Amino acid sequence: MMKKKTSSGERLIKIAIRKPGELSRQLGIVNKDRIPMTLLNKINAAKPGEVIINPTQIGKKKIKIPIRYLDNYRFKHADDKNKEGVGQGNKDNKPGDAIAHDGTGKPQDGKAGDQHSEEVYEEEIELAEIIEMMLEDLGLPWLEKKESAVEVETENVKFTDVSDVGPLSNVDKRRTVYENMKRNAKSGKAIIKDIHPQDLRYKVWEMEIEYHSNAAVYFLMDRSGSMDDDKKYIAKSFFFWLAHFCRTKYSNVELVFIAHDTQASIVPEKDFFRISQGGGTMCSSAYQLALEHIEANHPPDIYNNYIFAFSDGDNFPSDNDKCMKVVGDLLQVCTAVGYGEIDTDSFYNWGGSWNWSTLHEEFQKHIKHPRFLTATIKKKEDIYNCLKKFLGIDLSEQK
Repeated sequence: MMKKKTSSGERLIKIAIRKPGELSRQLGIVNKDRIPMTLLNKINAAKPGEVIINPTQIGKKKIKIPIRYLDNYRFKHADDKNKEGVGQGNKDNKPGDAIAHDGTGKPQDGKAGDQHSEEVYEEEIELAEIIEMMLEDLGLPWLEKKESAVEVETENVKFTDVSDVGPLSNVDKRRTVYENMKRNAKSGKAIIKDIHPQDLRYKVWEMEIEYHSNAAVYFLMDRSGSMDDDKKYIAKSFFFWLAHFCRTKYSNVELVFIAHDTQASIVPEKDFFRISQGGGTMCSSAYQLALEHIEANHPPDIYNNYIFAFSDGDNFPSDNDKCMKVVGDLLQVCTAVGYGEIDTDSFYNWGGSWNWSTLHEEFQKHIKHPRFLTATIKKKEDIYNCLKKFLGIDLSEQK
């Protein structure tokens, strides 16, 4: 018998049972033992992605039922057991029969081979090391020393050389493997085998003093109804990497997160990456809020201010003129302003040509400032290229 499919609401409740207090926290109910049964029943009956209205006076007024993105594959059996389907064999098949791969109905020959294969070497690389390599050539563009600011002095460890002596904690794995292969190559095979003490190589480090200028980076995300799940995923992924980059590379940077539809608000970072979409689009609301916040908290004679905004460009037409004005004002108090447009629709559009939104066209007509940067993302794989477009400005161009 096929197992009954569990609804999203039921899964939400089961997770809460395994983690006491989790459901009450998500519902905004202080006392975890007093969740109204009417609310539980409504959650249980809800469909994935549905927004329900809380029928009680306790907790959040609106609750969105989560969509289970990663489902395990399972077989679905037909209702008519006498009907022959596809891929399950026929009446002559028996349990334990081998499935043919060569079209003859017989198992392929499983004898040992006598051909030499290509030698492939495996090496473990930490995720943090991969991220560091990805981001090492990027930087906040046109970062300037501010005369009125007090620069922050930090000490950082910098590996400057490689030695054949040192503590084991500083072993350079890649150089060690390379030396081992070189030694074995002299015997006829460049393979990784029997690492000896003479193969070991150690990183040599020294303390480096760095001086950091103040910087404030503003994250502006469109959360309107036209930002579907794919667009929202791309925007949040870009901002996740941007936040990681800022914190990894700079010691004195402040991050400000703004989400908007027709109205904008400054939100905590954790809420910024969890917020759902809805409403119309007026991008000027986010730009205006950022401008007011900069004037109140990050004066340009002390801070290098950066704006990075992402939208699908589906802006309310009468709001475009206001966007032009506010962005022009922002360029007077910011080191750089970046506008990224997400256009997954054209990537999946079989019709062919793709056109910029009216908002981007207006920016192209009216904003000619060299430090106004634009980029487009059509699919998830474009996220890193967009980071390089905004953060990979050549040093010679920054002078």
